[in-house]
Amino acid sequence: MKASAPRSGLTGPVLRLALAAGATALCEAAAVALTATAAWLICRASEQPPLATLSLAVVAVRALAIARGALRYTERLAGHDAALRIMDRVRGRFFDVLEPLAPAGLPAFRRGDLLTRMVADVEAVQDATVRVALPALAALVVGGGVTAWASLQLPEAGLALGVGLFMGVMVLPLLTALTLDRVRTRLVAARAELAVRGVDAIEGREDLAVCGAAAAAGAERREQDSARGVARLERSAARRGATVTAAGLLTQLATTAAVAVLAARAQAEGRLGPVAAAVLTLAALTALETAVPVQAAAEKFGELGSALRRLRAVLRARPAVPEPDDPLPVPEGPLTLEFTGVTVVHPGAVRPALSDFGLTLPAGRRVALVGPSGSGKSTALAVALGFVPASAGHVRLNGVPVDRIPGRELRPRLVSGLTQDHYVFAGTVRAHLLLGRPDADDARLWDALERAGAAAWVRALPAGLDTEVRDDAAQLAGGQRQRLALAAALLADPAVLVLDEPTESLDPAAAGAVLADALAAAGHRSLLLVSHRILGLEDADEIVVLRDGRIAQRGTHRELLQRPGYYREQYAAESAAAKHGPRPAHLTETAAPAR
Repeated sequence: MKASAPRSGLTGPVLRLALAAGATALCEAAAVALTATAAWLICRASEQPPLATLSLAVVAVRALAIARGALRYTERLAGHDAALRIMDRVRGRFFDVLEPLAPAGLPAFRRGDLLTRMVADVEAVQDATVRVALPALAALVVGGGVTAWASLQLPEAGLALGVGLFMGVMVLPLLTALTLDRVRTRLVAARAELAVRGVDAIEGREDLAVCGAAAAAGAERREQDSARGVARLERSAARRGATVTAAGLLTQLATTAAVAVLAARAQAEGRLGPVAAAVLTLAALTALETAVPVQAAAEKFGELGSALRRLRAVLRARPAVPEPDDPLPVPEGPLTLEFTGVTVVHPGAVRPALSDFGLTLPAGRRVALVGPSGSGKSTALAVALGFVPASAGHVRLNGVPVDRIPGRELRPRLVSGLTQDHYVFAGTVRAHLLLGRPDADDARLWDALERAGAAAWVRALPAGLDTEVRDDAAQLAGGQRQRLALAAALLADPAVLVLDEPTESLDPAAAGAVLADALAAAGHRSLLLVSHRILGLEDADEIVVLRDGRIAQRGTHRELLQRPGYYREQYAAESAAAKHGPRPAHLTETAAPAR
């Protein structure tokens, strides 16, 4: 997959957020003004003054009502637009960080937990802007303005209103945040763990069913979920939030009552008229309502803080091979990939995964790395792709160390291909192929399918290139899935094509056919192919046998068959299995009906 394009600056979201903040403050101010004007109009009308005296207030009520609706719409539109743009940038940045972390840096994060961070935790950004920042700003601006106006009308009423607003906007939200912080933090962690276990259960459902452990696993998971107390934490957070909400309503009512009593006393003393007393009381009541969203937002402070911390943990993660501080120019012309004395020791490992590995891969040469599992084959590819650093030795492209080439240049233009855990995304066959080259036309797509040996069965699909494929590719046989992935890799057209276990889960006969087609499809490219299979590698220019991270044998297919050792023994065993062994339907290339 190509790296995502650089994203535009924050100017657009910031301007929209500023517009939303202004619209929110004006909307709340319009609400207070509307209540005050309507109260004045009703009270004044009860005195039966000339109609002309009321005309301006009538117009003002209508204008404020219309303006309030327009401002609320503007605030929602601009606020959510800004929040969604920021979320887009955060998710894009999140994915940009994950890309170089794969594969060496991803084991630090569990798969289901990463999904939770990318979806639920990123949505915390929207909550932080739309549900926290905007209401708090509006409450401070409008509350401060109304308090100043009330102080001019009646100082003691302004003081009472100021104290009530301070309690509602500052004290109660702070108490809410402190009260719920620990519960919400634990709740976020519990939900993340639940997501991890859910993903594990869904992806491992077939293995659990085959082993007859589905019921036991379900019972254990229910017990663990109960022990983690997800439901208990939810109830605890709800109770505490309801308590603080009730305290906020009591504060609002007590402050309004205090303002009303002070206004009534001032009226009795002749310092305030009856109309002004009513207007002051109702304006204070409406101003206090601006604190309600702030208190509701405070309930999410702990959850938001935990989510943002979890996001920062990923965004600040450093790949095993960092981007070079002083990158070198990308090599031009035909490329030669060269390993010189490469040794790789993974963190915490007792022995090297790869030891003193040397290999020269000039343009057009096809080399296969074979050996049992754990022999260091995939580690060699990871070093070439810039995913894993070499503990000793060097890997160079035309003499330039690969760790001095920016990752976006190294992958996919120079070195790219098919990884061992290749994922088939949900979508059409065409969409999956376009991951290799987004601008490819149908002619190029069919050419890649032909070279990968997949054109015949794609043409037989009900909608051809536009046939839908599920994200688990269950309707594709193993060989079809691998050939589709190979076609996408060929479309990327890197100078050095790397293929990691392209025959995983295939029987020997089907694996041999895929390997043979992969060698033939390499064309002018250099090919570095990793496989624990032997059949199908007869046309490779060189075969390197790895055992325990070291080169045990190397040579052509014919040369290795003449020497005793792993290669000759494995080739004989696979040849016998291909000739006499069964071929389970789910491992062959027989087309399954498209769904």
